[in-house]
Amino acid sequence: MVPEDLAVWRRLQDAGKPNPWSESLRLLAHDERPEALDTGYLTAADLANPDIVANVRAIEETAALITWVAEDGDEGRAFGYWRGPDDLPLTAAPVVSLDNEGQYQLLRGTSLSEALSDEYGQWSDDGYAEVVARCRAQGVPISADDPDDLPEPAVSPTPDEHHVARYRELLAAGTA
Repeated sequence: MVPEDLAVWRRLQDAGKPNPWSESLRLLAHDERPEALDTGYLTAADLANPDIVANVRAIEETAALITWVAEDGDEGRAFGYWRGPDDLPLTAAPVVSLDNEGQYQLLRGTSLSEALSDEYGQWSDDGYAEVVARCRAQGVPISADDPDDLPEPAVSPTPDEHHVARYRELLAAGTA
């Protein structure tokens, strides 16, 4: 089941309307892979390095446990729902980001809209309050007027923990 806020933003994007966060943020089509997962830049020497190969494989295995829904072309970041090894439903899965360095980060909030409002509200000229107001104007609820009041996700393992564990296992096994 697609979370309600994601459905709202997809309808607006399909109608050519902007999202409240950034002109460079785009919602992905169903099953579209974000560019942050592209490994086409790796050289033959990189692919001969067991450390690099283990890290790339661990990133890919972790990424497979995420339902990707957005990417920021300017920032090189992707956003999705961390379903994790327990295959959480989207409506219960916390939002995660992946940067172009292969770093995963769980984001505060109980929805994609809250997580993105927190992330982009920090850097927006309009600030968090205005980003939240634009969400609410579209009928999308945001639970906190202050970003510090957004809940921290509590899942185990986190995407970063999963990535690091898989990397260590792959490197130790020499199967990368």
